[in-house]
Amino acid sequence: MDVCIKNINDEDWRAFKAESAKRGMKTGELFGKLLEECTKKPKAGNAKGILFGKKTLKGALTRKEFKDIRGEFRKDFESFN
Repeated sequence: MDVCIKNINDEDWRAFKAESAKRGMKTGELFGKLLEECTKKPKAGNAKGILFGKKTLKGALTRKEFKDIRGEFRKDFESFN
């Protein structure tokens, strides 16, 4: 399902997309994880830990899988422009 979220700074949106790409996730998946974590443990700074904390998936992907994911992300990103 496509959703439009209003009043998001373009710079913040690009940073969010970059973080999702670093983690090998789609933006919707990362948003869902953020929401899940915020509702599970609602406290200050929760989102910061998810975005900038330890990357649990680091090293879990092969180089080929990473390239495939990166290519998919770039195609998605180009469709926005």
